[in-house]
Amino acid sequence: MRLHFHIHFHTVWGQHLAVVGGHPQLGGWNLDLATAMSHQGDGKWVLHLDLDFPGAEISYAYVLVDNNRHIRSQEFGQPRILNIGDRGDSIRIIDAWRSATHQDNALYTSPFRDVLLRSAPIKQGASTFTHGIGEVCFKMYAPRTYPDAELIVVGSTPELGNWDISHGVVLEDAGAPLWRVALSVHTKGLVEYKYAWRHNKTGQLIAMETGSNRKVGMHEFPADRIVITDDYFAYPDNGWRAAGVAIPVFSLRSDAGYGVGEFADIPLMVDWAQQSGLKMVQILPVNDTTASYTWVDSYPYAAISVFALHPLFLRIDLIDGAETVLTADREEERLALNRLNTVDYEAVMKVKREMARALFEKQKDTFLVDPDFLAFYKDQKHWLDQYSVFCYLRDHYGTADFSLWGEHAEYTSELLSDLVSPSFYDYDHIAFSWFLQYHLDKQLREAKAYANAQGVILKGDLPIGIFRHSVDAWVEPRLYYMDAQAGAPPDPFSATGQNWGFPTYNWHEMAKDNYQWWRDRMTQLSRYFDTYRIDHILGFFRIWQIPVNQVEGTLGYFNPAIPVTPDELRSRGISYQFHRFCQPYITEGQLNELFGTDTNLVKAHFMESKDQGYAFKEGLNNQRAIQKYISNMPVLEHVQAGLFQLVGNVLFIPEPGRSEDALHPRIEMMDTQSFQALDSHAQEQLRQIYWDYFYSRQETFWRSQAMEKLPALKAATDMLICGEDLGMVPTTVPEVMRELNILTLEIQRMSKNPATTFLQEADIPYLSVASPSTHDMSPIRAWWEEEEWTYIQRFYEEELHLNGDHPKSCEPYIAQAIIRQHLRWPSMWTVFPLQDLLAMDGRLRRKNPQEERINVPANPQHYWRYRMHLNLEDLLEEKPFMYLVRAMLKNGGRL
Repeated sequence: MRLHFHIHFHTVWGQHLAVVGGHPQLGGWNLDLATAMSHQGDGKWVLHLDLDFPGAEISYAYVLVDNNRHIRSQEFGQPRILNIGDRGDSIRIIDAWRSATHQDNALYTSPFRDVLLRSAPIKQGASTFTHGIGEVCFKMYAPRTYPDAELIVVGSTPELGNWDISHGVVLEDAGAPLWRVALSVHTKGLVEYKYAWRHNKTGQLIAMETGSNRKVGMHEFPADRIVITDDYFAYPDNGWRAAGVAIPVFSLRSDAGYGVGEFADIPLMVDWAQQSGLKMVQILPVNDTTASYTWVDSYPYAAISVFALHPLFLRIDLIDGAETVLTADREEERLALNRLNTVDYEAVMKVKREMARALFEKQKDTFLVDPDFLAFYKDQKHWLDQYSVFCYLRDHYGTADFSLWGEHAEYTSELLSDLVSPSFYDYDHIAFSWFLQYHLDKQLREAKAYANAQGVILKGDLPIGIFRHSVDAWVEPRLYYMDAQAGAPPDPFSATGQNWGFPTYNWHEMAKDNYQWWRDRMTQLSRYFDTYRIDHILGFFRIWQIPVNQVEGTLGYFNPAIPVTPDELRSRGISYQFHRFCQPYITEGQLNELFGTDTNLVKAHFMESKDQGYAFKEGLNNQRAIQKYISNMPVLEHVQAGLFQLVGNVLFIPEPGRSEDALHPRIEMMDTQSFQALDSHAQEQLRQIYWDYFYSRQETFWRSQAMEKLPALKAATDMLICGEDLGMVPTTVPEVMRELNILTLEIQRMSKNPATTFLQEADIPYLSVASPSTHDMSPIRAWWEEEEWTYIQRFYEEELHLNGDHPKSCEPYIAQAIIRQHLRWPSMWTVFPLQDLLAMDGRLRRKNPQEERINVPANPQHYWRYRMHLNLEDLLEEKPFMYLVRAMLKNGGRL
């Protein structure tokens, strides 16, 4: 069988195309053995190949190769499949390069395939597809469909209808997103054609490809059969767009609730979203955070397991036999908790745990032999046993800090086997964790199935870090740097940065098994969600790492990063001394300025004289030590902030474990008094080093770091991925996200363009999620009232194009204007916090906007307890409001 491969692609000097595939003559998928193509000029590449024993079909793909046979680029998507058949001796194959950055690639992910663009097939194709000698096969990959539509090819020949839409040839659905048809084309010259969507009953044109006609020369390289494969339907609009709503599960409120939102409430939220025209419900992390059984556990990003679900979200009365524990007293308890304006985390957890345990005691004998549970256990055993043992030891020792577990502080497989054995004396405690996780898993999967049936997708959240006292850290500490903390540098929302307290990742160790831990996390997420948000995706490029003995984010540095060396400083004429550049610079004047009349008190407790200045006493030269010292002497609490500021009065932060040779510039170095005390030459040189370190030298390195990790995560599932890319964003981040088809996050009040205060439409990529606020920010109404008058006035005039002075509060018409603006933007998705949508209705919105905030990032002890003030059942009765939202979506091109 002779195959003629044709593809059009413009390379640069030193590069060529090659074909690789499953057949031995195509390299057997060994990229090093790819078969080179010949360039015919003007971007035309061909390969003539006599294939021995081709079989019924072959798989293949195109790759871009340099002169050293290094792969420079690969096509997007799955391998191509060519059906060989048994007719004819030659096939001419005409393909188009599948660009890795095409905006339609996102439509190949599971939420589009299985939910959003799901449609009944027009025709059912055969399991194998061949066509006769002299025929031409048109194949088109078109994941985006229209309701009641058929895909046709129409063109310049009689066989293609002579451009008459009513005579266009219908392509059969060969399994989404592939469409195909075979027909005889007798024209021997140039054939021009396009694809179009036509109503399958009325024949009315729905959408015709824009741009130039597609062309194929039938006379070139004659063959018994021709197979033309086209990609990327040229839609007349700017792309598929839709909108969603964001609300944490714990914030949902329903008549049946127990003072907190539950997985069983998600279908009600889905009903409201679906009837309002919204196609996505986005939530915060739902993993178990039970470390102390106190309100501190309300922080959803500090999970004790990246796999286990939170018992907080269990609807007890949906479990068979629950009526045996739902007493009248419990009902009174439920009603009282459900009337609260906010979540009483401790009370809800106590009551739910007691009820679940009572129900388990009644059902444990039958539960442990139930076939459905046994199937669940077999499938989830790889994490479930470890989690259940961790929970037992947490309760046994009264702490999740496993360093305090004595003989059990170190995980072993023998310990695991002993404690999950039915002969273990407290086996019921182990099995109770299984009971909870089985029913949580069932209820969340049922909620997802319900949402998908309504044409709505669920979006989850992937925290960047793990909790220091988690089963993950206990079982595999080699995967983490337990002596470091992850956080974020200072930003407009947190002047001293953020310290999340999470250990950072040992990426070198994780890479040894191709990031199996991460891939398992992705697989678990796909069990419950259609798409997910990567919290702080910048952490896959580099993480802001804070030494474990410091508290504030100002004393962090990027890891990994190319450091500054002492030799580099000296080469610039800087008189480098470790103690002057890397230790706090403290003078008499600074002490008086910071502490005033308390200066002598501070000196007595914390300072010693050194080099015509001062230094911290031994053992008190870091923020953790100072914090601990002051915790035992409350009388000194008022000087802690000043002492922390002094500790941060450094120019460089030495990288632990690398002696003094690896230095990282202290963030906002130029604002320190240490910097201001330098001579002008040293200041200018350090400014150059600072800008080079943060904004130049790292870019290629950080790109390579991300491209080692993110593709493994992406390949684990075919979910749609969104990345939270806010903060100090390296210039390489947008290009990497674009290459991997990961959606960016665009927030109106956080422009990524340094030339603009607010996000501008021209700066918004299609592959993005746009939103007026997030859970880490004040919703629209609170933001409006909190900001300075001149700032809001500028927004009022320049962004909303309204005249006069802005009102003191965010009136409904202002909220509507902001929502409409977002709906018109080019982003694939706009996602609105529920609070921002309700802000459009003066009757439905909460009376006090300050009660709508979910999180305050600057406060590490924030209590996550926000609840809707309306029951979902009541919200579903507000038909005029749903009609308003639906009409706005339609006018914005998102319905």
